[in-house]
Amino acid sequence: MSKGLSTRRLPKSGIYRLALYSRYLSGISKNDDDYISSQELADATGHTAAQVRKDLTWHGGLGEAGKGYEIRKLKTMLTAAFGKERVRNVILVGVGNLGRALISYSGFQLQKFNIIAAFDRDIGKIGTYVEDILVSDIRELDSKIADMEVEIAIVAVPKLSLQQVVNRLVASGIRAILNFAPTLATVPEGIEMQNVDLSIELDRFCYLLEGNS
Repeated sequence: MSKGLSTRRLPKSGIYRLALYSRYLSGISKNDDDYISSQELADATGHTAAQVRKDLTWHGGLGEAGKGYEIRKLKTMLTAAFGKERVRNVILVGVGNLGRALISYSGFQLQKFNIIAAFDRDIGKIGTYVEDILVSDIRELDSKIADMEVEIAIVAVPKLSLQQVVNRLVASGIRAILNFAPTLATVPEGIEMQNVDLSIELDRFCYLLEGNS
């Protein structure tokens, strides 16, 4: 967070909205020296103009009356907020169908996330390549992480293996984990973990489609 601003931590919902603003700005056709209004950002991301202005003030993003936000400055601010000046290395644990799809997803590289290693326990997968990523034996996880500049892991393992894998990742210095396993794990304070359960999201849709509010 910028010096001189509030030292309170931006809620996770606010971080999510900042990511939406950043993604929208990266895809619009306006020039960087043009301006964009909080209302346009709100309309594009499904929020209110007041919420956009509140979110952007966390990092010093103050618009100009009658003009809005200069796109160049707003992009620079959001790039700094997310540390996007540099590429972040990521490892993947679990090279099943979902894991293979995640390795192949080009959006990670566009957002400067670089999957540099993959791990699995299946002897039929170890030593093979997905795209250009070598699949290593999960027994080598701890030693290989020690040789990498990596803080983020994506986990797509069976639910019975999740907690053990998470414990090893944390002990090896991983600070943020994106979990696609269909269960939850506990992590120590200071470790960020985000759970993505696709079946839960589909269940939510079905609940709404059944007419429940």
